[in-house]
Amino acid sequence: MKILTLVLSLLLALPAAADEAAQFAAIKRLGDLNGIALHCRALVETRRMKMALIRNLPQRRQLGELFDHQSHESFMAFIQRKDRCPSMAELSNQVDAAITQLERVYAPENQAQ
Repeated sequence: MKILTLVLSLLLALPAAADEAAQFAAIKRLGDLNGIALHCRALVETRRMKMALIRNLPQRRQLGELFDHQSHESFMAFIQRKDRCPSMAELSNQVDAAITQLERVYAPENQAQ
């Protein structure tokens, strides 16, 4: 129920003209990678992701909460699956791609005026 409330509040908070699904997907992808980075102690990557969120997202608490929730879910799933940590180069490349996607979907020309 909390998740549904969060998602609904996010839907209402974002500009109507924005591609909300792509924006949510970009935030969730960074959250997924953040959970892995936390588990694998790739703190440089965690800082890069958080700085990208700060630079690109509108200042809305719900968006940060979505990222935090997805990070937690990813961290726990990674442990449960007993996955191995990717190489730092591989993780860095994935983070680069996720940040590029976030910047694309939150570019000023994609935002409602």
